[in-house]
Formats: sequence, structure tokens, C-alpha cells
Amino acid sequence: MKPTNPEALKASTESPRQFRPYRTSLDVGRRFSYTMWTMMALATISVTFYSEVPLLHQPQERAVLHDLRWILIPHALAGTAALILGPFQFSTKLRGRNPALHRIVGRFYVICVLIAAPLAILSTTYARYPKATYFKIAIAIQATAWMVSTAVGFTLAVRRRIASHRKWMIRSYAVTFTFVATRMFQPIPAWNHLGRFGFASAIVCFTLLALITPQIASVLPGIRKVPGKIAA
Repeated sequence: MKPTNPEALKASTESPRQFRPYRTSLDVGRRFSYTMWTMMALATISVTFYSEVPLLHQPQERAVLHDLRWILIPHALAGTAALILGPFQFSTKLRGRNPALHRIVGRFYVICVLIAAPLAILSTTYARYPKATYFKIAIAIQATAWMVSTAVGFTLAVRRRIASHRKWMIRSYAVTFTFVATRMFQPIPAWNHLGRFGFASAIVCFTLLALITPQIASVLPGIRKVPGKIAA
């Protein structure tokens, strides 16, 4: 016998409450990725206007920049290009929809690194370079790690060892970002009190940290499933 009660009739025609499937670690990873890239972009903008632009107004720094302009200008242009091109290489959409463009951008990134890194070392050999020996050593470590990680990543791509290639390119771009990372704390007074030796030590520490970034990244999306909300 069919129900005559309107409420019972309504209940009989409604579909049962459905639960959204569990969000996978891919969803969590995507949200984390967007947040990370946004924070990195904001840090880069902050460093540009708080740390780098003011150097152009300091007489001593301007004199050094003028003397080393044939080294520092190509270094800055190539380094900036690598900093901008790098994030596009981690785009799954770009790799999936246009792998040829992914490879072209990747080659430009490698070229930029192999220009910027040696010029960074070369600039420290200049007689009037106003930094101590330990700072020159720090720059050499940073630039060498930059070149090696990029060269290894590119070689692995050529050999079609894609999983290993991605890990080494993560290392490469993490070293690229150390230029920003070592300067984004400058608005903090305590950071500036470290002095030149402290800043040189920070360069080495951030570089070593960049080299283990794939291991750090592998444990960040640790939540495999996150319950979704109930859908009516």
C-alpha cells in the first residue's frame, strides 16, 4: 500500500544522502602547491623592493655594480630568467598538454643557470669585491650546487629517467630560490645582526637545505585521505 502521508511520500521520493568521496592526497598536494608558489612569489617581490632596489642608491654598491657591470648584468638577467621560468616546469598541465614547450622552457632554464652560476663565482674574484674570503667560499658552494644539480637533472631527462630527473630539478630550483630565501629575513632586525659571516653561513645552510628538498617534499603531503563534507 502506498504511503498517504505527505511527509512519508516526500521521504520515499528523496534519494538517500550522498557522501562525497574522500579527497585524495592529490587534492591536498595541489592546494599546498598553490599556497607554496604564492608565498614564494610574494617573498620574491618583497626581496626585490626591500633588499635589491635600495642597493642602487648606495654609493659603494653602485661603484661595484658599475665596475662589474659586464659580469653582474648578465648574471642578474640570467638568474632572474631562471627564477621566473622554473615554476612553469613544475606545471603538470604544461607537461601534459604541451610537452614540447616544456622541453624548450627547460632548455632555456638550464642555459640561464649555466650562465648565471659561473658569473657569480667570477664576480667574487674581482680585486675590489668588498667581501671576505668566507663569503667567496659560500658563493662558490652555492653556484657549484646550482650548476651540478641542474646538469644532473638535464642529463637524466635526456636519458629518459624522468622520476630521477624531476627530483634533481626540484633540487636545482630550490638552489635557484636560495637567492631569495637568504634575503627574505632582512626585515627582521636580529637577522641583520648576524653580520657578513652569518650571512655567508646562511647561504651555505640554505644551499644544503635546498639539496634535500625532494626528501622534505616527499613527506609534506602526509595526509592521504581527508574526509569530505556531507552533500545533501
